Amino acid sequence: MNPTNDIRDIKGLVPVPHEWWWWFWLLLAVIAGAAVIFWVLKRNRAEVAVNVAPPPSPYDVAMRALQRLRDDQPPVEQFYTRLSDIVRYYLEGRFSLRAPERTTEEFLGEVSQNGTLSQTHKELLGAFLQESDLVKFARHQPQSDDQQRAFTAAQRFVEETRSP
Repeated sequence: MNPTNDIRDIKGLVPVPHEWWWWFWLLLAVIAGAAVIFWVLKRNRAEVAVNVAPPPSPYDVAMRALQRLRDDQPPVEQFYTRLSDIVRYYLEGRFSLRAPERTTEEFLGEVSQNGTLSQTHKELLGAFLQESDLVKFARHQPQSDDQQRAFTAAQRFVEETRSP
């Protein structure tokens, strides 16, 4: 063996194969997957927000409460207390009057001053609330037809002052 045959010249760098296209496609797939997940989540949130029902009107709340009161048939004092509360909360929701926290006199005074109700409705409301106060606070014992009349007056008041 000849030592001169063993020595060869230095070769240049051998290129290492880079599979950079594979990394590019992987990155593109991850970005596309994230975009699809984001779109699906956003679309589902929008559907939930659209499907929310509006709250019931004060009229609907009052009419349901009146029906429950009729179905329950509570004792006289509780009947008048619940009936009065139904009308007061209806007035608060319908006319933005602070009826539940006030006495009947304070509330009727405010109604007379602001002109929210017609004279007929003011008289109907006044008579009904004063009768309710007599039962609740003065231990007045009304007859069964008085109870029915009070219920009918409250129902009539709610129906006649219903918003258009």
